[in-house]
Formats: sequence, structure tokens, C-alpha cells
Amino acid sequence: MENKENLNQKDEERVPFLDKERKIRAIKFILVSLGGLGFYELFAFLSLLFLDATTDKDPIINFWIINIHKVVVAGAVAILIVMFYNYIINKIWTYKKLERSTDFNTLHQFIKFALVGASGAIINLGLVHLISVILGWNEYLAFAIGFIVSVITNFILNDIWTFNPKFGKKKEIQED
Repeated sequence: MENKENLNQKDEERVPFLDKERKIRAIKFILVSLGGLGFYELFAFLSLLFLDATTDKDPIINFWIINIHKVVVAGAVAILIVMFYNYIINKIWTYKKLERSTDFNTLHQFIKFALVGASGAIINLGLVHLISVILGWNEYLAFAIGFIVSVITNFILNDIWTFNPKFGKKKEIQED
């Protein structure tokens, strides 16, 4: 009988994955990412212009023994730039409430954010390659689709790992 009561209490205490706070964070994360998308498209465009101006018109660049399509290189450059932007804005705005109550090691947190970003980048660049190179669709549409899919996976991973208070120290609340 006691075990049944404990199970019922645990069921009542469970918070759904998409609770109100997480929905608000998701909306903020998406807004930050949309700003990042503008920067992403800009830096992808500038990277493509630079690569076209500095290399021959062949769509493939030879790095050491690896042949890489210019569109993938441009996407990678844009991802790196946008990763820094997204980390800073998400830390000070999206996860502001959690940052107030939890003391995170910023270096460890950024490394986690970068690892999540790297997984998102792999998803993103894989989709860019599939959509642009294999299917032959427009590069910028490929950048956008890859970016949107990676935003969804990045939010989920960052919310449950990078900015999760379980991985920080609870701050002492000081009264003034």
C-alpha cells in the first residue's frame, strides 16, 4: 500500500517535458536562432563570395586529400560565427532565470554548447550537402532547412544538458 502511495506522489510531482517555463525558453531560443539565421545567411553568402573570388570556379575545394564542396565550407564558417553569437545571447536572455539561480562554470558550459552546436552542425551540413549537392536545390534554401532542423535539436540538447541546473551549483540567495 505504501509503495502505491509513493508512486502516486511521484506521478503528481512529475513535470511534463514541455512545461510553461520550457515553452518560454523554446520561444526565446527560436527567436535568438532566427537572429542567428540572418547572420548565418549573411556569413554563408560572404563566405561563398570569398571562396568564389579566391578559388577557381570548380565547386569543389581540395583540402589536403579531401574534396569538399564550397557550399559546405561556407556553411561551416557561418556556423562557427553564429555559434558564438547564439551562446552569448542565449546565456544572457533565454536562460537568464536559470543563470540567476545556478552557478555554471562558463568554460564547461560553452564547451557543452559547442559540442551540441557541433552535433547540430553535422546535421545542418549533412542536410545542406543532401539538399544542395545531391538534390540540386538552391544553396540558400538548403542553408535555411539545415539551420531550422539543427535549431530544434540544439534547443532540446542545450535545455536538458548545457543549461540544466543539475549540472551547476545552486547559488546562495543573498538578501539585501
